[in-house]
This record gives sequence, structure tokens and C-alpha cells, in this order.
Amino acid sequence: MNNNAEKHEKRKTAMTAALAFAGAAAIFIFFRFIFPSLSGIPACAFHSMTGLHCPGCGGLRAMHALANGRFAEAAGHNALFVLIFLPLGAFAATLWFNRRITGRAGLPPFPSAAAWFLVALAVIFAILRNLPFYPFTILAP
Repeated sequence: MNNNAEKHEKRKTAMTAALAFAGAAAIFIFFRFIFPSLSGIPACAFHSMTGLHCPGCGGLRAMHALANGRFAEAAGHNALFVLIFLPLGAFAATLWFNRRITGRAGLPPFPSAAAWFLVALAVIFAILRNLPFYPFTILAP
């Protein structure tokens, strides 16, 4: 009985790994071959209504540039996304994946101070990237 449970758990872990890999591959292929500005993906609603850039503006173009190996261009589209949120997301995905494979606790507690810091960073980034003078114009997508 225990042997069947172990086989089931290994099969479940392998399926999770395969699905995670397939999902990551699909996202990579999507951003590798489809340019967000030309693919019919709707524009940022905040930018369309206000004319201002939100902290996420340029994120899809940054993903496209990253998938094509153009790191400087990706940072030019959305530096905050490339330098902070993309690595943070990759770290969280790695911890989650590790938990699924090993069965050990995955994500450590995320301090509320860190969450507020990220929110403040996004707000400051949004303000700075909308200032109409150099060097802040570099932050606009």
C-alpha cells in the first residue's frame, strides 16, 4: 500500500514538473514570437485613459525583449519589471516548484514591510517615469 502511495506521489510530482515546464515553455514561445504591440493585445487601460505610464507599462514588451535576449532593450521598456519583479517572480516560482518536488515548506513568510516597500517602489517608479524631463524620461517605455 505504501509503495502505491509513493508511486502516486512521484507521478503527481512528475506531472507537476511537466506542467510547470510546459507552461514556462508556452510563455517563452508566446513572448519570443509575438510582439505585444502588434498582436492585438489591448493597450494599458490606465495609459489609454490618462496618458500616464503605470508601473506595468512596457512589461509585455520587456518580456518580448527578454525572450529574444535583448536585456538592455527590456530594461528600457520597464526597468522595474526587469530588475525587481521578474527576479522576485522567478524566485517565488522556484520556491513553489521546490516545495512540490521535495514536499517541504515552500514560500517563507513574506514580511509586510517588504510588501509595503514594493508598493512604495512601484508608486515612486510610476511618478518618476511620468516626469517630463531628463533623466526621468529614460524610465518611460
